[in-house]
Amino acid sequence: MGPEPGIVPRRSTSDVFPRIDTLVKSGLIGGRTVQINDRGEVGCHSYPLAPLSHGVVRVRTARSVISPGTEMTFYGKAATNVHLHKTWDPNLRLFVPGSPSVEPPIVFGYRAAGAVVDSRVVDVPVGTRLFGNWFHTEFTVLDAETARGQRLPDGLSYEDGVDLGRMGPVCLNAVAYAEGKHVAAPAVVFGAGPVGLMTAQIVRAGGASDVYVVDRLPGRLEIADGLGLQTLNASAVDDVAVELKSRVGSDSIAVAFECSGSTLALNEAIRLVRRRGAVVAAGFYQGEGNGLFLGEEFHHNAVKIVSAQIGNIHPDWTLGTLRARVVELVLAGQLVLGELPRVTVPVEKVAAGFEALTRPNDVLQVALSYD
Repeated sequence: MGPEPGIVPRRSTSDVFPRIDTLVKSGLIGGRTVQINDRGEVGCHSYPLAPLSHGVVRVRTARSVISPGTEMTFYGKAATNVHLHKTWDPNLRLFVPGSPSVEPPIVFGYRAAGAVVDSRVVDVPVGTRLFGNWFHTEFTVLDAETARGQRLPDGLSYEDGVDLGRMGPVCLNAVAYAEGKHVAAPAVVFGAGPVGLMTAQIVRAGGASDVYVVDRLPGRLEIADGLGLQTLNASAVDDVAVELKSRVGSDSIAVAFECSGSTLALNEAIRLVRRRGAVVAAGFYQGEGNGLFLGEEFHHNAVKIVSAQIGNIHPDWTLGTLRARVVELVLAGQLVLGELPRVTVPVEKVAAGFEALTRPNDVLQVALSYD
């Protein structure tokens, strides 16, 4: 995998992530901005605005949303993100021993929406609402081409907009890697977090006969129920694979989507699919693969595992076409984004937002307000 979404890399083997002064100078961050320090603590710091150059617009963020997966891996004293512990060699595309690829303070983020407050682009005037995948920052700049292509459609709110730039495409990209195996067949999604809930809706919109969402958290399964998805509480059955295969038939489930980031769930997904079935791994797995038994069903059933990381977009798609399709699904009422439950806090209280995400049965998502 490459650098995390929303963090702009330098073209260097020794410094994968840009310094804050570089980001300020470029205008990519300005005003109140979220950052994580060297103790894994998160807070809000204010940075000056860069002069606006020709051919760009300045956007004031209305909402950004914390990723409960990727961004939480940078948080806390025991932060697990591999970039904090190894060096990414972009030439070899390997993580190798050495100094961390990123050093605190770290700025990050990839779920945002806002409005143009200053423009040097004639056809993108002040007041234009935009979506994107910029940092948790009060002000950012977008070039003309990006701004033109990321207008927030009428009828969609900022709450919808935060997921059009990156999170929605992440989920649609995962479904693309199923190669249509879910059409007219039952499919299973592991994880009822934001990625799992969005992916399950896209799988259903793509023609699956039934979509089962598996999780251990009752609060999240209630949300899935409210979306009209079928659910299974993994804590309430002895064996998820046995339970679902007994319900739908051992040869019925051609594809499962693992969206929780748990290698235990990844192993269950492997056990669940039919012979020569596929598991789309959309979760962000940390550390060693605990609970993976690759000498069992993976080996004997010839199961295919494919990574659907958004840095490797499916060959049939581009980021632009993924975004366009997500917009179509939302406008058609086939994909709920902004109405998924969120706790909203002022950006100055971002630490409380991160703390809330450590209670996943109570809090699905946390949005930051820049009012």
